[in-house]
Amino acid sequence: MKNTNSKQTIAIIGGMGPQASTKLLEVLITMCSEDYGANDGIDYPEIILNSIPVPEFNSNKNNIDTAFNMLKSRVKDLEIFNPVCFGIACNTAHVLLSDLQNKTKVSFVSIIDEVVNQVSNSGIDRIGLLATPVTISSRLYQSALKKKGINVITPSLFERKIVEEIIRNIIAGKSRTKDKESLILIAENLLYKGSQGIILGCTELPLIFPKNFPIPIFDSIEILAEAMLKRFFEKRKGGDSYGKITK
Repeated sequence: MKNTNSKQTIAIIGGMGPQASTKLLEVLITMCSEDYGANDGIDYPEIILNSIPVPEFNSNKNNIDTAFNMLKSRVKDLEIFNPVCFGIACNTAHVLLSDLQNKTKVSFVSIIDEVVNQVSNSGIDRIGLLATPVTISSRLYQSALKKKGINVITPSLFERKIVEEIIRNIIAGKSRTKDKESLILIAENLLYKGSQGIILGCTELPLIFPKNFPIPIFDSIEILAEAMLKRFFEKRKGGDSYGKITK
C-alpha cells in the first residue's frame, strides 16, 4: 500500500499488557505539555497505539514465535502512518527487537538501551532489577549493563514468582494493596543486597510502584516516552510542516 501520509507519527506496539500501553500514552501526552510546551492540539504529535492481544510470554517462551509473527505483521501495517520511530510498550518483548528491526527501515527505540544509558549516566555501579522471568532469564539488562561496568542484582527465584504474579494481577485488572506491599518488600531486599537504584524493567510495575522510594527508580515507561518524544521533536524542528516546538 502506498504511503500517502506526509506527516510523521510516533507508533507504539502495545497490548503487552494493555494497562501499561495506556499509561505510556498518558505519559507521552503529559511530557509534551510539561517538557515541550504543547498548548494546542496541533502542538502534540500524532500517536498511533496498536494494542495487540498476543499470547502471554512473560514466563512462557513457547509463545514467542506466535507473538513474533503477530508483531511482525503489525509493524508492516503501521508503516503506512509514516512513523518517526517505533516503540514497544513491553520490556519482555525486546527479546524480539532485533528480529523486528530487520523487518522495517523505521528505527525502534529500545527501552533496554535507553534505561541502560540513564543508569550509566547516573554513576550507579550496582543496580537492582524488577522484571518478568523471561526478561531476567534472557539477560536483556544484565548483558547490556555489564558492558557499562554495572552489576545487576536480581530477586531470588521465589521473589521472581511473586513479581510475576503481581504483573499478572495488574494485566487482569486485579491488582491489590498486598501486591504493592509485596513489590516494595522485594525492592527493599534489593536495596539491602547493595542496590543503589532499581530498574522497573516491566512496564506494568510503574503502575503500582511508589515514587518516593529511598533510592533512584528508573521507570521504563517514562524513559521510553522521553526517548521517543526527543526523536519526534528533533525531527519536527528539523523541518516538519506543522506544529511548533518550544524546547
